Amino acid sequence: MTVTTLGSNQLTLALVAGYAGSGKSEAGKLLAAATGWAMLDKDTLSRPMTERLLQAMGGDPDDRHSPDYLEHVRPLEYECLLKAAWENLECGISVVLVAPFLAEAADRQWTSRVSRRCRRLNARFEALWVDSDAESMRERLISRNASRDTWKLAHWSTYVDGMDLDLRPVVSHHLVDNRITASRPLAEQLEAVAQRLMESP
Repeated sequence: MTVTTLGSNQLTLALVAGYAGSGKSEAGKLLAAATGWAMLDKDTLSRPMTERLLQAMGGDPDDRHSPDYLEHVRPLEYECLLKAAWENLECGISVVLVAPFLAEAADRQWTSRVSRRCRRLNARFEALWVDSDAESMRERLISRNASRDTWKLAHWSTYVDGMDLDLRPVVSHHLVDNRITASRPLAEQLEAVAQRLMESP
């Protein structure tokens, strides 16, 4: 991908969502590189805090599936991520926001709240869904060799059974095909999305 920062005065919050191993972070980086917008990734911003907090709670620092993580830690991760996004937008800086957003993107009340706050900041809310299949995601998880994926890979059938591969954001969104068998390279798809975002009013 040729990195070309395009000019636009339209303040934007671009949410990049999808399952673990779908390629969200790579897609977010490609979009940020093409637009020149700030890149905020949940794992980058919150992982050290998450691991220490889980340890302090007497749990596994790599836990991303237990009730303790889902009820007590996950909400803090997203709260920190969104606060960083709002702060950037308040300063007039567009943001590429990367996280799974599985529950959030499917929640009309949540997306409505985010859209309203964006409008108050004279910003638009854009959603991208990075689509993949189970085998492609498994290959990426194995390749990245991250300890936080240990449970997923060790309990792959259980993990996949809990997925809804038809899940999509409830708002209008840009669909990115990042299956291993995809007909277009990820970089090419993100370049096209960036062009649309920068050219639209």
